[in-house]
Amino acid sequence: MDDAMERRLLVATARADFLSSGDDDLYGVPDHVAASWRRSASCGVRPHELASDFHTELDLSSRLVRCAQPIIERLSDEVADVPISVALTDNRARILSRTDSNAWIGRLLDKVYFAQGFGYAEGSVGTNGVGTVLESGESVHIVGPEHFVESLQTFSCAGAPIRDPFSGRIEGILDVSCLSDQSSPVMHSLVRSAARDIERNLLLDRNQPQQALFDAYARIDARCREAVMAVGQRVVMANTMMQTLLDLTDLAALQDHTRFLMARHGTVDDELDLPSGAGVRLRGTRVTVGAEIAGMIVVVTVLADEDRPARLSGRSAAGSGRVVAGTRRPDAAAPSQGTPPRGRGSAAGRTPAWRAAAADIEAALRAHDALLVLGEPGTGRFTLIAELYHLVHDNGRSVALHAEDINQAPEDTIALLLQSDAAPSLYIMRDIDRLTEATVDRLLDAVRDAPEPHSPIYLAATAAETPPNEAPYRALLPCFRASVTVPPLRHRGADIAALATAMLAELAPHRDVRLTRDALRVIMRYRWPGNVRQLKEALTAALSRRPVGALEANDLPAFCHSTPRRSLRHVDEVERDAIVKALNDADGNRVAAATALGLARSTLYRKIKHYGITR
Repeated sequence: MDDAMERRLLVATARADFLSSGDDDLYGVPDHVAASWRRSASCGVRPHELASDFHTELDLSSRLVRCAQPIIERLSDEVADVPISVALTDNRARILSRTDSNAWIGRLLDKVYFAQGFGYAEGSVGTNGVGTVLESGESVHIVGPEHFVESLQTFSCAGAPIRDPFSGRIEGILDVSCLSDQSSPVMHSLVRSAARDIERNLLLDRNQPQQALFDAYARIDARCREAVMAVGQRVVMANTMMQTLLDLTDLAALQDHTRFLMARHGTVDDELDLPSGAGVRLRGTRVTVGAEIAGMIVVVTVLADEDRPARLSGRSAAGSGRVVAGTRRPDAAAPSQGTPPRGRGSAAGRTPAWRAAAADIEAALRAHDALLVLGEPGTGRFTLIAELYHLVHDNGRSVALHAEDINQAPEDTIALLLQSDAAPSLYIMRDIDRLTEATVDRLLDAVRDAPEPHSPIYLAATAAETPPNEAPYRALLPCFRASVTVPPLRHRGADIAALATAMLAELAPHRDVRLTRDALRVIMRYRWPGNVRQLKEALTAALSRRPVGALEANDLPAFCHSTPRRSLRHVDEVERDAIVKALNDADGNRVAAATALGLARSTLYRKIKHYGITR
């Protein structure tokens, strides 16, 4: 009896003892096989019955499949003379493709459901060359009786993980299977080598901006001994020091902050506080390809407490000078005096960009600097200014001034500004980028010719970062002494959960309403192009469906379940909402949803991917 046959007999005997008596003394059984047998038994896998589930929701045109195909074809050609099969699975052990060297081996594998669509997770099929790789994270070679399920012992299979070259996560498994009598240690070497080749293809399968970002990251990481991270729109790379330096919440906040910075600055050298309270120094350089921003490379250093200077609560200034303001809305209530407006406590965010913006706004308000606050519509610019003003000037009042009203009645604006006020007043002009050229000219002329007011005029204003009408807006810029940019909600990941909870308390006071984990996951994943205002609209809609209790993911509007890569037309939004509703009604069953919509399953899968539907 040769050594291989003797080893298999020893393993078969140990397996029989393990199954009959639970004998845990698995003499002669490789450690990774013994561990897999124990996991299989604890999961309730039946040793005499193969139970493999079939899945229809497979991405057969994924990047993994595309990068693996030429390697699989080459490997199949190399072993064409041997009855062998090469299979590719995703990271859930579901078989995406199978290539057979001859029809005979294919028929044998069909009998054990080792075919496209079937799952080979260890928890359902037991020890095998796919599921065991996912459980152990290492390549394995499972021969004959080492399989936990009896019907698989005819085969030998070698599997290796395919890891994403950026994140290190397992993206799929490459498996080579043959009859156990024809097994050879060469199979294990072949599958590991082929898996590395697929990983190399994944590394090369990037567009030009991603390649530029990777090259810059590799250069800086090679010569730097500190924590280095590369942040792009859809990819993040970090060295080992970076991954171990901060906790997950701080890392996510730092990524959001970097994306916020890279759209606005070519280089950055700043100190900031993270949600955990840790202080870091952030040095970054933006990477561009032509006019396109590929991302930013940042070097991060954690600051010791003694190295963290106290943040300035104000700034010196000689006064805000003569400024232009607008008129109160005719239908507005009297301006608030002395107390901050009730709300969510906007200044209490945790993300670095939001905290920095709040600190800079507070400093300008303390110094009475004429302040311009930039940002996307719906980001909470006005609310933040008003709350901070009442925080630092508890006896003052704030007056909301809207661009459309100023355009209609500029003379009323001038009269309001030049009147004497007993209490300090801050006039907050909203959306000054919407003022017409004629309105701006009239206001500037009137203020220039007006007598000196008896009391100082304090002004703040909001505007978009990229105003559609540049000329009138630019004419007003000399009126301001400070500007601050408020980050959009998509760059405030660490704030979203707390913000949503506070909004629910405001929208449904004294009611027991809360978000389930699935609903919160949907909210965290959506990009919120309408920012805080859109989040409030989504929660309002959810409360209309479920006024009390735990808000489920299905209670949120359909747009929350979609993350398309481009803006949608109205007709596209209608189609997307119909698909989300059908999926919700079918409890996520895509086959049933396709039938209800009258679509082919392939068409439904394509549209789900096109609209980025995450249900």
